[in-house]
Amino acid sequence: MCTGRLSESRALRAAADSARAGTATVVLVQGPPGIGKTTLVRQFLAGLDDFTVLDSTATPSPAASDVDCLSRLLRRAAVRVPDRSPTGEPSARAAKNPAAVPSGPRALRELLDTSEAAPWALFVDDAQWADSPSLKALLEAAREGGPLCLVLAARHSHGWDEEVLRALHTVAPLTHIALAELPEAEAAALVATALGDLADDVLTRRLVQRSGGHPLYLRSLLDGHGTARPGGPARAALPASVVRRQLTGVPSEGVAALEALAVLGGSATVPALSTVLGALDSTSALDPLVHEEFITRTDAQVPAVAIRHGVFRDALYDTLPAARRRALHVAAVDAVDERQGLAHRVAAAETVDVRLAADLLETANRELAEGGLLHAARTLLSAASLSHADDHRSDHLLYGAVRLFFWAGADAELARHGHAVVTRRPCPWRDEALGLAEFAAGRLTSAQRLLDQAQESLREAHPGQRAVVLTELALVHAILGQGEATRHHADQALRPAPPAGEVRLYGSVGLRRETDPVAARPAPSGPAAAGPPSGGVPDICARAPYVVVPPGLRQAARALAAYGTALRHGPGAGLDLLAGLPEDADRIGEEDLPALTVRGILRLADAQLSSATTDLTMVTARRRSAAARLLGTSASVHLAMCHLLGGDWNRAAREVGTALDEEQGRCFDAPALWSLRSVLDAFRGDDGAAEASLRQAQHLARPLDFGGPQYHTAMARAMRARARGDHRGVVDALQMLAERSAHSERVRIVSMSWLPFLAESLVSCGLADLARAAMEELKSTGDDASNPHLRVADAWLDGRTAEAAGAHEDALGRYTEAVGLLGPGRDIPLVRGLLEISRGRVSAALGRAGSATAHFDSAEDLFTRLGARPFLKECRAERRACAPERGDIPDLDHLLTGREREVARLVGLGCTNREIADELTLSVKTIEYHLRSVFVKLGMRSRRELRRRVQEAGGKDGRR
Repeated sequence: MCTGRLSESRALRAAADSARAGTATVVLVQGPPGIGKTTLVRQFLAGLDDFTVLDSTATPSPAASDVDCLSRLLRRAAVRVPDRSPTGEPSARAAKNPAAVPSGPRALRELLDTSEAAPWALFVDDAQWADSPSLKALLEAAREGGPLCLVLAARHSHGWDEEVLRALHTVAPLTHIALAELPEAEAAALVATALGDLADDVLTRRLVQRSGGHPLYLRSLLDGHGTARPGGPARAALPASVVRRQLTGVPSEGVAALEALAVLGGSATVPALSTVLGALDSTSALDPLVHEEFITRTDAQVPAVAIRHGVFRDALYDTLPAARRRALHVAAVDAVDERQGLAHRVAAAETVDVRLAADLLETANRELAEGGLLHAARTLLSAASLSHADDHRSDHLLYGAVRLFFWAGADAELARHGHAVVTRRPCPWRDEALGLAEFAAGRLTSAQRLLDQAQESLREAHPGQRAVVLTELALVHAILGQGEATRHHADQALRPAPPAGEVRLYGSVGLRRETDPVAARPAPSGPAAAGPPSGGVPDICARAPYVVVPPGLRQAARALAAYGTALRHGPGAGLDLLAGLPEDADRIGEEDLPALTVRGILRLADAQLSSATTDLTMVTARRRSAAARLLGTSASVHLAMCHLLGGDWNRAAREVGTALDEEQGRCFDAPALWSLRSVLDAFRGDDGAAEASLRQAQHLARPLDFGGPQYHTAMARAMRARARGDHRGVVDALQMLAERSAHSERVRIVSMSWLPFLAESLVSCGLADLARAAMEELKSTGDDASNPHLRVADAWLDGRTAEAAGAHEDALGRYTEAVGLLGPGRDIPLVRGLLEISRGRVSAALGRAGSATAHFDSAEDLFTRLGARPFLKECRAERRACAPERGDIPDLDHLLTGREREVARLVGLGCTNREIADELTLSVKTIEYHLRSVFVKLGMRSRRELRRRVQEAGGKDGRR
């Protein structure tokens, strides 16, 4: 089925309408291979119930025995519609004796002239290969007129002679439809149709970007849409038959160039491509590929070419015969740099190659020294594939690769290789690798068990090796919210860890080549080769041939120690352990990024919004660094929270969107990010989008076996409820966090941002005692009692309690104290706006109309700047409820016209010019004109002054 293409379908239907009216039309549908020309036209033809439809497909370079395109159409007419054939010959006889069917332009004219009722629709597919006489005859028939719709689908018109082109462009009317990749909206609609509820906007964007909007490639990806999900297959290839059909008609030298480009990764300079092809100049082979839109060409100082679509490149590479693929990889070694050449040598290898494996180890060592964890991991995997399968050293290369994938934050790649670990011989490093694979899959409870088992077994192993496992274990406990265990394992990791910056492959056999007699020694066989069960340190593992210690180990352990301390004793205690971390961005090294992330998180928890934003911005600016990826997108999550709390909601939304677009990340990142998006949507008044984002967060959190993601989804549910004014919903969502032991320590870190909302909602629901108990528990833990945001919640709680008891003066004092605590660097505009509503409400109750108006004005200004529509609506409702009784200020009645009074009244209700225009069914310019007149007549200079005047003069509903 053809999705989208609405304007193209309308053009085809218009051509059919002309043919029905007796005016012959020609439609030329052009586009690159696989773009959907045939599908579009056949779907159109299927709806022509009142037409006689004939079709034919041209073929490239027909043999002498082949009939021409026109003859095939006429024979089809004789078989399908004998009563309309010039000879009237029955279909059975025509089928047995096709040569008896007349052919040529005259036969075509006679065929068309037999029509007295139904019009004709003639379709020639792959018309770029049609013979010229047939095309000229068909176009001449269209020029002569009659009820005919001629449709030609062609990749291009480069092979047509001048007479055909002249005939094509002189026929009238001619409809030219140029098909290209689907626009983004139509491609997204195709994804939504195929995937239903699974089609969130991030997945849709990834699929559309990867396919380039090409419908064939997009459908290919949709058939295996796990490619866009962590742990999904690497790609979904086109069937070989589809690839080869697209290459039909391409010259053999062009196909060879495409195959070489696919082996080169999809792009190359023309000289490099020529080297692979063994040609002095490959330019002539490239021209047809450019015409067919298989490739793009850049004519720079060194010309370069690239395959247009990565999906086609992958599919073409997969269809290459093994021998052809190896030959091209061998040829590519001399056309690229040393690192790329090594990759081509690996791809060309057919059997175990110990020398090449040793070269790969040297490369991995260099990549590690340069901080390229992901490159080093892939290089180690290649080295393992070139080693003897029954040699325990290949096992350790695999384990080292898995470890580096973990430290690079590449959970998706780690998960794809986890199955290979299961088949290896039991040993502590296998336990570690299995634990990291479980982590990548979101099974942290199982990961904790396996990593704990590994570190216990490695007590006598290389100290750096055990330090790595202990740090990994500390990270797992940190994510589980277990402060004491996090601090314990991080401290243990710091004791035996090698000096900071030590990055190498340990072991005496790490760089041996095949000439080394030890390296060449056959691997042990028989039962002894299997090794003892996990939990012990077998002799072959104790020798630790390859021990990979990632860079930044000590700094990561120190960061986790600080985080564990904060979980137990509050953010201030954790920050004390990071006191030596520089404040200046220029002095922050790559290996300091985990510690900088933790400091930003703890500063956020300690109400240091400005400092937290600075720290986390420094980390996200280097988000591509492997060191920054150890903690996933935690920096982005908490930076978005900083912007959300600090009132820069647009920046928060951009940070969430950027993080969601990241290909790498931890399994727990996406639920947190979608939860934040839900909060942003809710605060802006888009409850439908908030619900969809929350549903996506819950869907992604469901497979995970630990409570962290549920914290984020609970927060999102609570904030969505608060935006709707549903205080019971806020309590139901947030009380769960306070009651569940899985969140007990995590609450100490993250509760400060939502605690004021919980306190407010508990009092609104008549549950002030519960709010007070929760507050006292947090205030009793270390330095949290001095946290400004905790004190804001405490003062807000006291104020609401006093207000409920009718002690309005006390309530006003506590609300004012809370506003004062939201000073520079720690201000939360949304909370301050809600406090201003409370101050306005109690001021009105105390009869202080001027103060009440000022507080409501302040709240409205805050909510307007934020774009917080639900809270702006709440503020206006509170203002109307608190407005004084109608007074007598005659100026509004006697000085203003009726229309001006209407405009002034709506200004008093806090409406914008656009809202006033919509209410009065006028233009915004007209409203501006009336406002200027009002200002002049009343001697006012500002909208705020007018609003106050109207409210003082208005009744309870703000009207005059």
